[in-house]
Amino acid sequence: MIRRFGESPRPDVAYRLRPGAYAILPHRGRLLVTHQADPLPELQLPGGGIDPGESPVQALYREVFEETG
Repeated sequence: MIRRFGESPRPDVAYRLRPGAYAILPHRGRLLVTHQADPLPELQLPGGGIDPGESPVQALYREVFEETG
């Protein structure tokens, strides 16, 4: 899943702390995940960072829509 600890896979990019909201979306005994190919292939829960002035619920809806359509 989302590796956001330890060393960054890209030496020119550092991790930073940022609040986020992620969805667990079960459907017929399965979970919806997204695939990220770069910088390393990994499966992720749909979601992402919370923008300034945005509630966690607003961020969750926005991020899930952006990542799944």
